[in-house]
Amino acid sequence: MARWYTGTPRNFRGDETYFARESGLTCRGLQKLGHDSRAIMPGLPMPDDLPDLIRATKEELASPVWWEGLGLEGMIFYTWGSPRYARMVSAARSAGVRVAQVTDTQGVFSPLSDWKAHLGAERVHYWHEPRWKQTARTLAKIPVSHTARILTRDIPTARAIAGSEFFLVSTPQAEARYRSFVSRLVGTDAARKVRFIPVPVNFHFRFDPAADRKEDEVLAVGRWDSLQKRTPLLLETISLAIDRCTASFRIFGKIPPEMEAWYASLNARAKSRVILEGVVPNAVVAEAYKRAKVMLVSSAYEGCHNSSAEAVCSGASVVGCRSPFLSVLEWHCSKGSGRLADKPSARALADALCQELECWDTGGRDPGRISMDWMPDFRPDLVAKKILDLFSTGS
Repeated sequence: MARWYTGTPRNFRGDETYFARESGLTCRGLQKLGHDSRAIMPGLPMPDDLPDLIRATKEELASPVWWEGLGLEGMIFYTWGSPRYARMVSAARSAGVRVAQVTDTQGVFSPLSDWKAHLGAERVHYWHEPRWKQTARTLAKIPVSHTARILTRDIPTARAIAGSEFFLVSTPQAEARYRSFVSRLVGTDAARKVRFIPVPVNFHFRFDPAADRKEDEVLAVGRWDSLQKRTPLLLETISLAIDRCTASFRIFGKIPPEMEAWYASLNARAKSRVILEGVVPNAVVAEAYKRAKVMLVSSAYEGCHNSSAEAVCSGASVVGCRSPFLSVLEWHCSKGSGRLADKPSARALADALCQELECWDTGGRDPGRISMDWMPDFRPDLVAKKILDLFSTGS
């Protein structure tokens, strides 16, 4: 039985929440394949750390001797390609450990990966600020990002990415961006190390074939106190769509005051079709995905976006906005499993949502097929197998 570990250089809680996502979930996938797998994390032990977690000091993580003592076949390391973790990767490789670094970002941080998206970054990330301010920020960053930052950030990042056997990214679009970035700065051989491997989704996100049918429900899941999620866009979209469709809306996640005020302002008919669920256990969200037809995404930007991946695995489709910073949604809608609005406006998003609900009503969506199409991409053991196959065959 081979010993394959996963890990992160950041200090998180080591409870079941960690093992339900990303690095910890990859560990679970390796275990399901029958491998000896644990997760490594820096920091002092915490009371709720699970037995499958190994805590280490930063000095240990940078020591080849420490890595050698683990007797690992390989390590799947969430480093996001950051140069600050290059010493840890180098130490593991010096000890004979094969390493795949992982990122869940979309690779739009540099003009060398996606020049057009780089120019639009301020407009997307600071959507809530006046247009003049977005433009000023863009003009101010261009001279730096095209000169000094290439030397101080981009070249060290490209070298860090090239410092392991593989660098795993979460979407096909991210693979293209990172390959372009690394090829320009380090060379085509290093760029071949960039490979597309999805971030896993927990086993309990799946379609229930025993269910008679999907309910006429739309879900929204997010940290609604985060600017990234564009809560005002979500609320305005629902306000427009609720008069045009028959679906009910369930909103999961922390409820900020602006959402409470919006809900209070709804008329009785609309209010009866909106439920502010708040923060609930992950298993409750999983059951909601099994019932719902559509997941509505109002975000300005996302990485691998676990929530929409969980939705398609559960047989729900996805509706969001088209953007270089939401390329993960383009992928999640690519198998007849959703649609995207061409503009980040409430009117356009409501139109896309109503069209998607009509597609469901006319038989254009099959929840069993949606789930079947996506589960092989996201099931933890199958993701883990894809990673191991890379090491054994290189493809």
